[in-house]
Amino acid sequence: MRFALLAAALLSSLALCASAAEKTTLRLGDVKGDRFISLRASGQLDNLPYDLKLTSFDSGAPVQEALNAGALDVGFTGDLPFLFVFAAGAPVKAVDAWQNNPDSIALLTRPDSGIRSLKDLKGKQIAVNRGGWGHYLLLGLLERAGLKPDDVTLRFLGPVDGHAALASHSVDAWAAWEPYISSAIVIDKDVLVPQGGGNGILSGYSYALARESALADPAKRDAIADLMTRLAKAQTWAARHPQEFSHALSASLGFPEPITARWITSARIRPVDFNPRVAATLQQSADFFYEKRVLPKNVDVSKAFDYSLSRGANHVAASEGAK
Repeated sequence: MRFALLAAALLSSLALCASAAEKTTLRLGDVKGDRFISLRASGQLDNLPYDLKLTSFDSGAPVQEALNAGALDVGFTGDLPFLFVFAAGAPVKAVDAWQNNPDSIALLTRPDSGIRSLKDLKGKQIAVNRGGWGHYLLLGLLERAGLKPDDVTLRFLGPVDGHAALASHSVDAWAAWEPYISSAIVIDKDVLVPQGGGNGILSGYSYALARESALADPAKRDAIADLMTRLAKAQTWAARHPQEFSHALSASLGFPEPITARWITSARIRPVDFNPRVAATLQQSADFFYEKRVLPKNVDVSKAFDYSLSRGANHVAASEGAK
């Protein structure tokens, strides 16, 4: 009897060890960590049935590079950086989406720059992130103002260098997004260039991207689907608790709370129903970038999406009245 009990205990212990050894790890890349922070602050990271390893980046392009190199399983980034790596054949698919207020991606300038309208951009030097939100926004604004890309000088800089270039008077304007906009307005007293009316030029969509190798692994696939549901719940929590979320962002990222409060008020992030209508906005962006010779070839994005992992997240979005 004693031997049988010892054997049973040993087998149970071995089973637990095997279970722990087999626990799936998702390698996640985020931009500035704001999605991860909403997951943590809302309690959605409690009792995860898998391990989550986070790497934070300053912008979407390095997230894409890490995904393409196989250093990440999942990455959070804007829609436009994804467009370029997909066009280049990266083994990555969009598996979920959420939306920022499109007007929270904007053109900044200094009060002494002499830029009071879009027409005043002519002859100016402007910092943009190549192939990203800033680049797309600026081309759209120039078109809205009746100007051509050759009417300005583009400086292709990442967000940190773009901010430094505007502050040092190396450029006259900078196309940026949150939280860089709120930081520049609150701390540097920069101002927004009026966008000339009309609807926002950008869709405001951001994506969760997954490597095809992770999607082919059943355990990681289940973990990604679960993470998407948790993220939608976290974003809903953040929208309902702006003061708590602002405090969490400030504590985690080291930004003063006036910046984080303005950031979340400006961005108004919300989960959306992830369906082919989202893909249609990326196709529109692909066509526009091809027309402007930013993309070297015309791209069909229909195969860039996997809608099968977003069922739980879509349910959360629908319960919030997302369209």
